[in-house]
Amino acid sequence: MADRKATNKYYPPDWDPSKGSINTFVGQHPLRDRARKLDQGILIVRFELPYPIWCNGCNKSIGMGVRFNAEKKKIGNYYSTPILSFRMKCHLCSNWFEIQTDPKNALYVVTAGARKKVEDFEPEDNETIRLDTPEELERRANDKFARLEHLQKDVLKAKSEATVLTRLQRLNDRQWKDPYALSQKLRKEFRTAKKERLKSEAECKSIADRVGFAFKILPESEDDREKSKRIEFESGQKAVMDQRLKEIKSGGLFSKVRGSKVSSSPSTSDSDKVVRALASAVTANTRLQVDPFLAKPQSSIVQATIPQLAAKPASAVKAPLVSYGEDEDDSSD
Repeated sequence: MADRKATNKYYPPDWDPSKGSINTFVGQHPLRDRARKLDQGILIVRFELPYPIWCNGCNKSIGMGVRFNAEKKKIGNYYSTPILSFRMKCHLCSNWFEIQTDPKNALYVVTAGARKKVEDFEPEDNETIRLDTPEELERRANDKFARLEHLQKDVLKAKSEATVLTRLQRLNDRQWKDPYALSQKLRKEFRTAKKERLKSEAECKSIADRVGFAFKILPESEDDREKSKRIEFESGQKAVMDQRLKEIKSGGLFSKVRGSKVSSSPSTSDSDKVVRALASAVTANTRLQVDPFLAKPQSSIVQATIPQLAAKPASAVKAPLVSYGEDEDDSSD
C-alpha cells in the first residue's frame, strides 16, 4: 500500500517540500469531499442500518444492513463516551431521518424521520443469545447464591451445546488416557478371536478331508440352527424318507435298482441270508457313525434282522455212521 500511495500521487512542477504537503499546496482536505462540512463538525461516513425501519416520508420498509452516506456528528457525552448522531436521506424518497447512539443501553435509537420496525421473536427461535435484564444482573451482583446458580447453569449449557466434534475429541482423550492398557486389552481380544477362528477352520478342514470334499466347508452358525429347527415334515412322508435313507445307507454304491427282479437260486441257504443281513447292518451303522452329514441319534441305527434257522424234525436226524467209545460202552451194557 505504501508504494501505491507514492506512485499514485501527482506532484506539480512548481511544488517543493518547503511548501508543505501536497494537500496543503493544492488547498484540499485529505478526506476530499467527505470533509466538506467539517467546519460544522460534520463528517460524511458510510453508515449501515442496525435494524429494519419504516420511513415516515414514503412509509416504506428499509431492511437491516442497507448502507447510506450519513452525516456523523457528536451531540453529547455519556460520562466519557461520546453520543453520536447519524443523519441520512432515504433512497426511496427525499425524506431525512436521524439515528443516535445510546451508550447507556448499548443501542441505536431512531430520533426523527423514521420509526423502528418491531419484530417480536424468541431468541431461541432466531438462534441468538438471550440477554439478561438489568434486574437480573443486579441480583447476581448482590446475591452470591444467585451467582453460583448462574455459573452452574452456564457449565451445564456449555456441555449440552458442545459440538459433535468436541464431544468426540473429549471421548477420544478419555478413552486413550492409558494407551498401553487399551492396546493390551485389544491384542488379547484379537488373540482369543484368532484361536477360535483357527480351531473352527481346523474342524471344517478335517470334516472335508474325511468326507472327501474339494470345496471349503463353513462353520456352523446360529442362523443355520434356527433354519433347521423350522423345517418340518409330515409323519407319513418322514417315515418313508427314513426308510428310504436306511435302504440307501445299508446298500452298496452299485446296488441294483429297487423293484428289479432278482432270480432266486434254490441253492441259497439260510446262513447266507444271515451273513448278508449282518453285513448290511454293519455297513449302515458304520456310515452313520463316520459320515458327519448323516449323523443320527442312536434310535436311527439300523437293527439287523437275522432270520431264524428252521429247526429240523427229530425223524430227519440221521444216525452217525461211525460210533465212538461211549456208544460202544452203551451197546455193551
